[in-house]
Amino acid sequence: MSNKRCTMLIAVTSMLLLICMFLLYKTVQENQRYEKFISTQLSESLSALVTAILANDEILQQYNLSEGENLLSEHATNLCANFTTVSTTYNHLLNAALHLNKVNNAEINPVLGNVAQDITFFLARSVIGNDLLGDCSLGETSISLDTVQSQKIAEIRELNNQWSGIVKKYVPEATAIGVSDVDWNDMINDKMWIQLLEELSGDAGQSGINHFFN
Repeated sequence: MSNKRCTMLIAVTSMLLLICMFLLYKTVQENQRYEKFISTQLSESLSALVTAILANDEILQQYNLSEGENLLSEHATNLCANFTTVSTTYNHLLNAALHLNKVNNAEINPVLGNVAQDITFFLARSVIGNDLLGDCSLGETSISLDTVQSQKIAEIRELNNQWSGIVKKYVPEATAIGVSDVDWNDMINDKMWIQLLEELSGDAGQSGINHFFN
C-alpha cells in the first residue's frame, strides 16, 4: 500500500512538474513574441523619426529664407508631412518608453511632439493656406514668403538642425532617404534610443509650445 501511495505521489508530482514546465515554456514564448513585436514597432518608429528630421534638414538648408523668397509647394507639403511624422513617432516612442518603465516623466517630456505638431499647423494653415489644421495637401506651385513666414521658418530650420545634429550623433549611418544600414536591434538593446529621446526632449524643452502657430 505504501509503495502504491509513493508511486501515485511520484506520478502526480511528475505530472504537475510537466504542467509547470509547459506553462513556463508558453510564457517564455509569449514574452519572446511580445519583445519581438515591441522591437519591430520601436524600429519602425525610430526609422521614421530619424528619416523625417534629416529630410526636413535637407530641404530647409536649400533656402536663404528672406522676404519674398519662393518656397516650392512640394517642399512645403513635404515639410508639413515630415513634421507630422516627427510628432506622431516621437509620441509613440515616448509612450513606449514610459510603458516599458525605461524612463519617467521627470526624465523625458512630450514637448518635442507638441512643438512638431505646432509647426505642422503653422505650415498647413499659414504657409500652404489650407483651412484644416494639419492638412498638408498640395496647393500652389510655389509660395512667396512674407517677413513673418520667413522669420518663423528660419527658426524652424535652426530648431530642426539641432534635432538633426542629435540624430546624427546616435545614428551616424542615417540619411534623408532612409536608414536601411542601421541595426535597430542593437540600438534598442543598448538603450541608445532612450538616450536619443532624452536628448531630443531636453533640446525641444527650450522651445515654447504655440511659438510657431498662434
